[in-house]
Amino acid sequence: MASGLAMPGVSLRRVLALALALACHRGTALGPPYSQLPASSSPTATFQLRDGRQMPMFGLGVYVSKPGAETYDAVKWALELGYRMVDTAMIYGNERSVGEAVRDSGIPREELWVSTKLWDADHGFEQAIAACEKSLQELGMSYIDLYLIHSPNTGKLVETWDALLELRRRGLVKSIGVSNYDVKHIKALSDHGRELPVVNQIEMHPLVYQERRPVLEYCLENNILVQAYGSIFFGQTQWLEDPAVTSVTAAHPSRTPAQVLLRWGLQMGFHLIPKSTKRHRLEENMGIFDFDLSAQELETLSSMKGALGAYWNPLETPVDLGKTSADEL
Repeated sequence: MASGLAMPGVSLRRVLALALALACHRGTALGPPYSQLPASSSPTATFQLRDGRQMPMFGLGVYVSKPGAETYDAVKWALELGYRMVDTAMIYGNERSVGEAVRDSGIPREELWVSTKLWDADHGFEQAIAACEKSLQELGMSYIDLYLIHSPNTGKLVETWDALLELRRRGLVKSIGVSNYDVKHIKALSDHGRELPVVNQIEMHPLVYQERRPVLEYCLENNILVQAYGSIFFGQTQWLEDPAVTSVTAAHPSRTPAQVLLRWGLQMGFHLIPKSTKRHRLEENMGIFDFDLSAQELETLSSMKGALGAYWNPLETPVDLGKTSADEL
């Protein structure tokens, strides 16, 4: 196994101070940061979730990674480099490759965090139970660390959430969360007496930050960790070369635009799962724990606006509850 990167833990006291200054500049908003940042920052540092469990603060995403060698190699390299968290989904079609790489890594299962997601077609109580069991078979694992509802698109939000609660009760999943949920979707759960998710995974980067502040504030208020996807602008050169990004990057000569954007996400208090299938990029993406962005640099990036056109936006989906009582199930 290749040795992990030598990245000293860096105190986030300064980061918190910078973020507080940014928040004060913006008025009465609660954040940033939008989570309780760990006392020290490293790939193996953890966020404490609202259910009390500890999740590595940095992971690998495998969205659009091809099943087979491409996903297998990316996961294996990432684990060799020191990553301890992998995020996949049933719809990605690569759960089996993730599981194989995890087993072949030789790292004890309990030292790793594996997340996957319930696809839209499997909403509903019985369907969700069956879909999770299928994901476990594909992964070749006895449990999933974090199981997310991929989106609110096909409704039955309370009914499907009840299935995740049941899966956790059975020990098949350890923590449960959602993805692509807006405030109204999460409130549908609490309004019907259900506990809140530990994570809400959404598209989050400087281009969409301003428009999504309401859901960020809600998650912060309710101790729901925001997990960001699209952190590096889906690799789109147009935005990586935007003057806002290049000006901040120029102030940190040894850093790349990708590292600057990931550092922005880290200091904003988001959980990060950047995707790459190249070993040198996986290593580069980890190199964000030993420098700071100033309050002004955070502001410069946070003021960007635009659209990648690479992702969906289920946050606009209407709320559909499905069955809300045991008698209906």
